[in-house]
Formats: sequence, C-alpha cells, structure tokens
Amino acid sequence: MNDDFSKINRYLAGDDHAFDELVNEHQRWVFEFIIKIVNNPQDAEDLAQDIFVKVFFNLQNFRFQAQFKTWLYRIIINQLNNYFKKKKLLSWFNADLNERDTGDNSNNNKSNSDINLVAKVKKLPKVQRDIVILRIFQDMSFKQVSEILTITENSAKVSFYKAKINLKGYINAV
Repeated sequence: MNDDFSKINRYLAGDDHAFDELVNEHQRWVFEFIIKIVNNPQDAEDLAQDIFVKVFFNLQNFRFQAQFKTWLYRIIINQLNNYFKKKKLLSWFNADLNERDTGDNSNNNKSNSDINLVAKVKKLPKVQRDIVILRIFQDMSFKQVSEILTITENSAKVSFYKAKINLKGYINAV
C-alpha cells in the first residue's frame, strides 16, 4: 500500500536498512524546508539530524493513522519551535544575535525583503507561525495544515488571517 508504511513495518520487524531507506527518501526535503525557515545551513543541518534522531526513537509510536510525512511534519514543527525558543532566550543574553542571524548572508540568494519577512514570521505567536510556515513556505492547504497541527480547518484559517494582520502590523511599524 504505502511505501513509507512498508518501510516502517520492515524497520519495526528488525530491518535496520529500512530506516536508512526512510531517511534517504525524506532527508532532502526536510533540510530544504528547514533552511527556508532558519536561513542558516549549519542550524538546518543540525535540526534535520535531530529530527531524524527523534524519528528513530519514536517510530515505534507511529500509529499508521496518518501519512508518515504528516507525522514527520509534526516533529519538524516541534523542533523548529524549540529552535526559536532557544534563539529567543539567547537573544536576551546577546543583543546582536538577531543581527547576525538576519544579516551577512552574502552567499544566500534571498533578498533583504525575504530575510525581513522570515524575521517577522519568527515574531508571530507559535500557532500562527506554524500555520504561515506550512501555508506559505510549504504551499499546503488548510486541510493539510489542520492535520499536521491537529487543529480544525477553521482554526487554521482564523489563525492564518490573524497572522496576516500581525505581519502587516510588523511591516507597517518599521
């Protein structure tokens, strides 16, 4: 049926190679998704590695009720939220941290406006930030977003609307 499901079942039955196949199939898009959000290749690589470690230790809890990719997105979102909490805590102790994160990316093709938008998205409340990341950066439907975040589709729509209002406020405050 589902190729991911068969790999998970093989891994759970003792085939360690099946886990490697699962990682190889998903690691590229996971990294590309994360780097769009954190805008730092080293952090993105570390986060992706941490995510697959979490998958390794929690795969026995996978219930086969949703697609593996949906379950994986939940882990990614949780890791990104932890990353942003850590960054926020560090910024309290180091005032120029944000300047280093959003500046001096000379080898990055993003324009300053893209970087500024990402910085403003990072300021959003957690649920709004998660929804914007999935809707805008991953081009997901509200239905997909609601499944990943385990909220109703209407809640996703309302939170997305509030996020747009907040982002407009952040932009106009500059």
